[in-house]
Amino acid sequence: MKKIIAILFIGTLLSCTDHFADLNTDKKSLASVPGESLFNNAMERFYHTANNNNVNFNVFRLYAQYMAQTTYPEESQYNMVQRTIPDNWYQRIYRDALVDMKEARRIISAQETNATTAPIQKNKLAIMTVNEVHMWSTLVDLFGDIPYSQALDFENPNPVYDDAQTIYNDLITKLDQAINDIDVTSASFAASEDLVNQGDTGAWKKAANSLKLRLAMRIADVDAAKAKTLAESAVASGVFSSLSEDLSMEYISAAPYTHPAYEDFVLSGRSDYVGSNTLIDKMNALNDPRRAVYFDNNLGDGVYEGGVYGTANSFPNSTHVGSFFYTATSPGIMISCSEVEFLKAEGAARGFNMGGTVEELYNKAIKTSIMEWGLSSEAADAYLAQESVAYATAAGDWKQKIGTQKWISLFANGGIEGWTTWRLMDIDGFNVPEGLTYDDIPKRLIYPINEATLNGTNLKAAASKIGGDSPKTKIFWDVN
Repeated sequence: MKKIIAILFIGTLLSCTDHFADLNTDKKSLASVPGESLFNNAMERFYHTANNNNVNFNVFRLYAQYMAQTTYPEESQYNMVQRTIPDNWYQRIYRDALVDMKEARRIISAQETNATTAPIQKNKLAIMTVNEVHMWSTLVDLFGDIPYSQALDFENPNPVYDDAQTIYNDLITKLDQAINDIDVTSASFAASEDLVNQGDTGAWKKAANSLKLRLAMRIADVDAAKAKTLAESAVASGVFSSLSEDLSMEYISAAPYTHPAYEDFVLSGRSDYVGSNTLIDKMNALNDPRRAVYFDNNLGDGVYEGGVYGTANSFPNSTHVGSFFYTATSPGIMISCSEVEFLKAEGAARGFNMGGTVEELYNKAIKTSIMEWGLSSEAADAYLAQESVAYATAAGDWKQKIGTQKWISLFANGGIEGWTTWRLMDIDGFNVPEGLTYDDIPKRLIYPINEATLNGTNLKAAASKIGGDSPKTKIFWDVN
């Protein structure tokens, strides 16, 4: 009897061998993922991290002192450890964005091409390089020296930390090559494959040049000659120049594809943030027309009173931020046209050929910012006519004049550029939380706690090289 059962069992197995592969294939999971999908996923993760307002990730609207907190002010008191903020940035950018981008590059590079598809493939790879440069430069701007040359290698869990300035120089070289490689007469990603520019190759070339101009201004205090060459070539090649042009991701009204900060202001059901007295006091003093769009009029009669930065504040008794952060479809802005105009004004102040005088470009930058918020040209002209705003009479040297107005203009961005404007241009007016000193305002993020465990030897070497793993340690471009 046992032999019969065994024979029947073997017969059953043999009779099913024709369908064995079908039975053991997961019909619901993709066997392979298109490179274009990985590109989109990497971009979504990067833009989400840079634009949200989650205290576990993006604390930079607090570091830029655009906002103050209500119940829990630890982040505006510069506690980076409690919520492992540096660790979360490493995970989101290295693990989620850059790894996906690397795999997308491998897949797209391996695709067979012909005379028609080769230019499309080349454009895709160049656009990916532009965004990889953006991601890597963001990590450098946050931490300084980081794993770079040996990063993203699963066979090497202990990558060395590369010198930040050396990384920047390599990124600029790659960005230049990408700009040269982008052919605006050829297609690139299909509209559905590109969450940012919907396959508009010309828009990507302008974005690349605008990023190049930003990086040029980053290094202007440490390598003026190189910065001049880069800035002038970026402007000559074509940067953002009209209100409709920027580098941003459009969001929709349906979760989870809403503006990242909308999740934290609306979907969370919490009331954790108000406008900061640092920004509101400055805008009040300058009679800035953007107050009406940056902030809510919840206190009535055109009164704007920010929460005291670095302390717990009353939500009902402080000015709330405006509808931008309470609207699901607000854009996730990375580089705006007004930022580009401010970068050009800075270049002109340094003697670079930016296509206008310092005053002309300063005026254009402010006017562009005001009009980006839907306000009128007349409102911009009235603002610029004030002695406290006009370039000839505003307080301070060119860094104070341009830096202050640039900082105000960057309110809608994710906060990194506003904080960086303070770091680079040393603008006056930042407040110091009680019990701290001005020197305690962070110049960088500390390295992730996990790195001390997983890559301790290389982290210690990096910390020693930069002068200590401290928030007070400056990034290489911050020399003043």
